[in-house]
Amino acid sequence: MAHEIHKNDGLALADTAAWHGLGTVVKGAMNPFAALKIAGLEWEVLESDSMTGIYNAGESNEFRVSTDNGKILVRSDDHSVLGIVGPDYTPVQNQEIAELAYALRSNADGTAEVESAGSIRGGRKVWMLLRSASVEFGCKGDESVPYLFIANSHDGSMALKAMPTAIRVVCSNTFHMALASCKRGIAFKHTQGITNRVEDLKRCIQTWQDSIVKSQERSRDLARVQMTRQDIQDLWVDVVTRLDGPVPTNPKNGWEENRKERAVAGLAHMAKTFDLESQRFGANLWVAANAATNWVQHIRSQDSVRTKDAQARQFAAWEGSVADDVAEVFQASLERV
Repeated sequence: MAHEIHKNDGLALADTAAWHGLGTVVKGAMNPFAALKIAGLEWEVLESDSMTGIYNAGESNEFRVSTDNGKILVRSDDHSVLGIVGPDYTPVQNQEIAELAYALRSNADGTAEVESAGSIRGGRKVWMLLRSASVEFGCKGDESVPYLFIANSHDGSMALKAMPTAIRVVCSNTFHMALASCKRGIAFKHTQGITNRVEDLKRCIQTWQDSIVKSQERSRDLARVQMTRQDIQDLWVDVVTRLDGPVPTNPKNGWEENRKERAVAGLAHMAKTFDLESQRFGANLWVAANAATNWVQHIRSQDSVRTKDAQARQFAAWEGSVADDVAEVFQASLERV
């Protein structure tokens, strides 16, 4: 079950269904409190130092779990155990997440609404994904939707986090992709006073909005630069060299031969992507840069982990190093403006 959405999890989605077909799809983005209800997140996290339950249905056998150095967190609706945490751990309730999201929404002049909200692993992890208005980057018609990802755990496995992302979160895979793919944002440990940090979160969304504006400006600068075929080739070779080292022109062994083959295949992939996109947006530096990032995200990242096991591969394309490599592509491109 790659999506890790259990029977007692919920999911609310705006407009478009998820790949797994689960959840409730509504027309248009939601306000945070509506999303909370639709996603089935209106339950609370209860604290206890012991738990009594019955196993083997129909029998009266009981068991008790307790800890002297912590507390057990359970759901208020079905009393399932979420996790065992330290004595100083302070839960952030789902209702409080909705209130924080609403505060962020208000700080953004109402332009941010909820794209998705839900839980995975039986409520151990929850999220709300805010979306801003569609933004035009680089060329006219080249639009993207910026998201702000608010993630929280109820099992002690992670801090409360808020960060910008380009990933639509709809399941466990995309939840962890979003966490791994973006190094910007803020995180708060679950300690006393965490829910009084709204002002810090408001600054986070302001940074998010500022980054959107800055990205627009840079993309338009790139789109204004017209490129010859030689200019484009020079950029792509520069990108490959920065990320993988010089391309061997006369390979002396199998390792160098493999590096050359990968570089040639990468350049061919960029050229194919560029030829398709340039028909719509023109032969400019923005389109050339995006052809290179397409290679980084979808080809190079997969090639680099082919020897890893299937579980390691699952999130490899979105691990933090890929975000750094994409940044390097745009750095190489901006040097040509």
